[in-house]
Amino acid sequence: MTKTQGIVFFGIILLGLGVSLVTLNRCGKPVEVATADPASPESKPGEKGEGKGDAAKDGGKAMPQPDAESKPAAPEATPKPTPATFSSPEALVGALVEKVRARDVAGFLEIAGDEAVSPVVKPRLEEWLKDPAYAPDPERPISELAKSADSVRWAIHLKPAAAANAPAPSPGSTAASEGSASTTNPASQPPSATPATTAAAKPAEREIFADVASPDEKSWEVKRISLPLDFTGTAGGATTPSGAPMPAPGTPGKPGNVTAPGAGAAAGSPNAPPALGAGQSDAITVAHAFSQAIMDKNFELARQLTDRETVTDERVAALMIALEEGGFRLREDKPLVVTLSRDDLTWVLSRIDSATTSSEFALEMARVGKEDPWLINGLTFSKLLAALAESAGAGGVAYAPIVTDPQGGDSLVLYFDFDDTGVTSRSDRQLRIVAQILARDASRKIHINGHADALGTD
Repeated sequence: MTKTQGIVFFGIILLGLGVSLVTLNRCGKPVEVATADPASPESKPGEKGEGKGDAAKDGGKAMPQPDAESKPAAPEATPKPTPATFSSPEALVGALVEKVRARDVAGFLEIAGDEAVSPVVKPRLEEWLKDPAYAPDPERPISELAKSADSVRWAIHLKPAAAANAPAPSPGSTAASEGSASTTNPASQPPSATPATTAAAKPAEREIFADVASPDEKSWEVKRISLPLDFTGTAGGATTPSGAPMPAPGTPGKPGNVTAPGAGAAAGSPNAPPALGAGQSDAITVAHAFSQAIMDKNFELARQLTDRETVTDERVAALMIALEEGGFRLREDKPLVVTLSRDDLTWVLSRIDSATTSSEFALEMARVGKEDPWLINGLTFSKLLAALAESAGAGGVAYAPIVTDPQGGDSLVLYFDFDDTGVTSRSDRQLRIVAQILARDASRKIHINGHADALGTD
């Protein structure tokens, strides 16, 4: 073999070895070799010698190390309870009633939600929920009160409990013995004291309003919790005593200008504003309070919620007269319907029923700013008057208790029978209402216009 041939031969061998090594590195499988894992618990850095020390303490026997998989897992955070969902407004309001019945204030607020109860309403609401003298009406615990575009208002009716009607006498009172008269001397009592009575006055019923809505049309939630207007500042909701003058225009607390709590007349005075004023209530609450006052023929309270510049006394009185004439009452189911709702303007229909027919009257309400009270600045009851005229029949008299005076303002209309000097029974009822209104303000004046029939004289 020549030198050249030898170089070529060994070059071919070296080239084959190189190709073999490259092929093995690319296509060969790695062989796993059992070696100690430096990251295992037995050989963690900083723990060397611990096993030996433990073994020495136990007589040279190494203690078995716990398996990594057997270590207790960290406790998982307890998930928050899922809030209850209600598929209907009746179910939602019914759950609130159960919390009221159980006097569970926390449970009631949990269902309602923090945002549904304002800081102004919350203290009195909690007081009512804790009061053992009241409980949900067993016969009619809830009713649908009003409907608007985005929510439905329900009322929870609370009635006085039986135990609240006969409270125990106070320790300082002198009770009369059986078969004998009381020896209490009225002269020894303070001026504000009254003789003891055998039974306490019956407490008034209460209502809690819940506005509910369905954002997804599948479940219902509470949007707002509110309470009725509190007229305790106005002689406990009673009418002004006979002869007590109404406040002059422009003074705080005058009818038609409900002021905030603490302003105007002192609490407890006949003309004091509501403790929970209209400025802190929504339009539906004010509309409901006005409708109730009209039904109760409580002119003073109704007048507090109207604007004296746009609604006359005669118009409020005429609405009372028309309702009494037809024997109307507020509809039990959904008496209020909101037809327009804006920040500064709301229209509400008050629906009424009688023994023979149904009708309605409209309330136009407005406020200047969000912090100002809602006031009724328009009354329309043409449908009510049409219902009264229709109920009179073909031979009846078209009834209109109010007419617009050409010189401005409104005038009440009284009817006499033909060939008779006496007023009709209808006019007699009208005069009684007018007399009640006049008795509240000695400064009022009445101007009478009229005409006579063929038998009368000028």
